Amino acid sequence: MRRRPPLPALVAVLALVPTGGCCSLARLFCGPDKTPWVSVDFTTPERTVRTLLEALRRDDPEVVYECLSHGFRSQKGIDSATAQIVWPKIRAEAPGLHVAGYADVPTSQRLGPDRARIDLDIEGRALVVELVRQRATQVRWQRAGQAPMEKGAVVTDFAPLLDLDDDEDGRLRVQITFEVKSSSDPAAILGDLAVAGLVAEWKVDRLAMATP
Repeated sequence: MRRRPPLPALVAVLALVPTGGCCSLARLFCGPDKTPWVSVDFTTPERTVRTLLEALRRDDPEVVYECLSHGFRSQKGIDSATAQIVWPKIRAEAPGLHVAGYADVPTSQRLGPDRARIDLDIEGRALVVELVRQRATQVRWQRAGQAPMEKGAVVTDFAPLLDLDDDEDGRLRVQITFEVKSSSDPAAILGDLAVAGLVAEWKVDRLAMATP
């Protein structure tokens, strides 16, 4: 028997969300929002959840995938290609999925330095969203006429990558050192560099309907 691609837990959870009510019905029949994006932002738990809801509302599987932590992706066996392939099936099984994108996002509850939780009220049902602060190195460059190239890796701690040095003026200088393994000429990469540094972003690590 042919094995189906794995569906993200997001689908199983949000498929249970009711879509009743006048406003919800209007949004359901209007379909996903196609107006321009407001923003994609992972700097706080609240902004990450708003980005996720925005992606659902606008039927954008690429951004939904970006919202998920590396741990969530690995646990559910999904990658960017899988997300694209199964998205039509997701819409077919949960045609009101975009309605969840209109939920209000309350202030997060901090579960620790790098973990947070947000409880969403979606048409009277409580959706629990747990988030993790994910650290990574990132280098991105683009040559004229070519697609952007990006290298990076998830790290647990920035300290080994930093060289802190107090100069005579009392200013703190931070030097970042990490390797980029690429067949490209390093000098060419430097000339076409767009981003190089360390990033800490909040990503969705768990989704579940709250038990009564």
